[in-house]
Amino acid sequence: MGRATHSKADQVIYLKNRFKLLTQVVEAFDAENVNESDLASVLQMMDNLEVKIRRFREDWIENRTEK
Repeated sequence: MGRATHSKADQVIYLKNRFKLLTQVVEAFDAENVNESDLASVLQMMDNLEVKIRRFREDWIENRTEK
């Protein structure tokens, strides 16, 4: 997931995959064993995802993506 995506289709696929990964991480939480470190990791994943979404949005606004 580290390579650049230059088309809207690739960017949407990237976002879908990241959301699936985030969902899988949260679904794996066990109330007996989850801790603040686990929550911090989820927050970091969400922060990284927010940065990527904002970058993609700017690309779309500025027409810097392929169709």
